[in-house]
Amino acid sequence: MSEKIAKDVLVFAHPDAARPQHLSVAAARLITLAREITDGKVVALAPSSIAPHHFSQVGVAQVRYFDPEEPETWQVGAILADLVVSAVRTGDFGAVLLPSTAWGRDGAAQSAIVLGSGASVDVTSLKVADGKLVAGKSVLDGTWETSYYIRRGIPIVAMRTTALSAVPVAEAGEVETESLPVQLRESTKRIQVVSREDTGSSHAGLTEAPVVVCAGRGVNGDFEPAEQLAEVLGGSVGATRVACEQGWIDRAAQIGQSGISVAPNLYIGMGISGDHHHVCGIRGAKKIVAICDDPEARIFEMADFGVVGDLFTVVPDALSRIKPLDA
Repeated sequence: MSEKIAKDVLVFAHPDAARPQHLSVAAARLITLAREITDGKVVALAPSSIAPHHFSQVGVAQVRYFDPEEPETWQVGAILADLVVSAVRTGDFGAVLLPSTAWGRDGAAQSAIVLGSGASVDVTSLKVADGKLVAGKSVLDGTWETSYYIRRGIPIVAMRTTALSAVPVAEAGEVETESLPVQLRESTKRIQVVSREDTGSSHAGLTEAPVVVCAGRGVNGDFEPAEQLAEVLGGSVGATRVACEQGWIDRAAQIGQSGISVAPNLYIGMGISGDHHHVCGIRGAKKIVAICDDPEARIFEMADFGVVGDLFTVVPDALSRIKPLDA
């Protein structure tokens, strides 16, 4: 049986972007992880838009609700940090979990500073060993895996949730809810959200996507096969640096050393040779499928399954076989 901590775990639970009354998948995954590492209660910190019954389904015992003055102001790092700190001071917590998004990493770092603790971001694994919460992550462009723990204070951990699972409890219980009295720092009070603009990018969810379909130089600017495959598989489309530099797709989709790192359940690369710059951003993937017409392409060295062939023939053939299964 896995070792657990005795204290409660606080989880920042953000809503689904399209359905603000529902938990996001990432939040449900974090809550499931919290249940696995504690013998205490799982306490959620959440905006008041999320209905309580969504928390009971995933095993949350208590919810600290806050009312943002404006929607999504909690995505500002300083405001999120003050929310976390205010919630931490209402109980005796052994850890705080957040998603490793841009705002989650920012909020984790600022929370740790205020609490005199330590923060760890982009964490891919979390376990309890000898009474300590041990975090794991890839470093040095994904060439090394490292494990460590925070020596002082309450560990503040920003997790990559892609590789996690959201598991509902067998029997939903009652959830205690209460309004959180939020104490804002004077510096936070001076922050004003002037505007919020949707860039129209469809790639913002790449780090959380369960399936990533990535296109490289070999698509020659035609992203339709990648987009079609991603749609059928319920995934997101990414790209290599070359594809982005050619202007075929926006920079938000770039995966690799100077882009983002992903850790999906399934990564499919098409028209990609496998340069180090790119593959260091996909080492966290559980399964890697490569489609390339060059049998000597380096990406085949790390692929779990490889297809040597013309992607404009292979992908349509695959789609013709997958779509009937999805019907």
